Amino acid sequence: MKGTHLTLEDRKAIQHGLEECLSRTHIGKDLGKHPSTISKEIKLHRKFKLASAYNRGPRYFCANSGKFKECYGCKEECRNFKERGCKRRDRIGVCNKCPDNSKCGLDKYYYYATKAHEEYLSTLSDSREGVNMTSSQMITMAELIGPLLKKGQSVYQILRNHPELGISVKTLYNYIESGIFKDYGIDNFSLRRQVSMRKRKSLKPRKQPANYEGHKYEDYLKFKQENPTIPTTEMDTVYNDPEGPYIQTFIFENAPVMIGFLHKEKTSASMAATLDLLQERLGEDYSKIFSLLLTDRGTEFEKHDLFEINYATGEIRSDIFYCDPQMPSQKPHVENNHNYLRNIIPNGIRLDKITQEELDMVFSHINSTPRASLNGKTPYEAFTFFYGEELLNKLNIKKIDRDEVTLMPYLLKNQK
Repeated sequence: MKGTHLTLEDRKAIQHGLEECLSRTHIGKDLGKHPSTISKEIKLHRKFKLASAYNRGPRYFCANSGKFKECYGCKEECRNFKERGCKRRDRIGVCNKCPDNSKCGLDKYYYYATKAHEEYLSTLSDSREGVNMTSSQMITMAELIGPLLKKGQSVYQILRNHPELGISVKTLYNYIESGIFKDYGIDNFSLRRQVSMRKRKSLKPRKQPANYEGHKYEDYLKFKQENPTIPTTEMDTVYNDPEGPYIQTFIFENAPVMIGFLHKEKTSASMAATLDLLQERLGEDYSKIFSLLLTDRGTEFEKHDLFEINYATGEIRSDIFYCDPQMPSQKPHVENNHNYLRNIIPNGIRLDKITQEELDMVFSHINSTPRASLNGKTPYEAFTFFYGEELLNKLNIKKIDRDEVTLMPYLLKNQK
């Protein structure tokens, strides 16, 4: 089971385990999955239900009952207020089949296998932007129209005889011409009128509104409070031309080493592909430095599921959160460290002339620069202390002798 997607049966087993109050380790062992995979699956797909405050004052939600005599008419804002918790909910993460559900007024979470699987399938279909149907609908449609097109029937004739398809003639022409049915033997040459019809414009991706619920900065602060040992990795993008190329940058919380990757496209799919590469390159070390990501609300990062889930394996690999709008100060480390990068790659330099190998060399020089905030140590030395030199080698960062460090544009010219 390891390395495969969670199936509907797997999710039903997770729901059953939660209803039996089994630990995530126990559930993961039964499914052949790591406990962190079970934990992230629950967090990603559980449903939140706000506490009912009907006929209940703030005192009901306060765990500090011993202070009631001192604080009559207690309010949440008072210094003695402590939010009530639930041992069962906080341990397993959900309230499924809790015997106290009917009389509990606290916030609740529920995990439903069927709904979780539907959300998962919907996420997979999102990669086919601009096509308003799911993968299963596409397969059903292809199996229906393919044989009829081979019989010489026109698109109009097919849709006239099969209104259950629920699309217009123009839409089906667009689908066929865009190539989404190509794997099923249906292309432009399947159309009777293709020769006489003018070439249509290619379909533009359908813009979906970004959804940051559960991934906002306030959620990040709460996550850090609950998981203080997980280090944050800040992520950003740098470019000299809006048309690209683009440099995706990362900087680590415990040791401010910065790394960067070149991209031709400024899309979530392209940026998330870097995590696929890093996960393959780092193996088990990936979780040490990329478990928690903090970035801005740029369009290239807005599809959080692509960063959190490795769709090749089905594993949930990271948690990603977003700064508030127009608040770059909430990720100060990556913003400030860009000053070093701009010393070597100012706005005038064309990024399409730089290779990934040269960019790795640029960051090797930056990470070998002593910092007052590190007591004169370099980010390279601080990172080595926390994680070891082997991990830096996997990130293609090398140690540069202090007297050889160059933070000027001619660093790249000397490499030509």
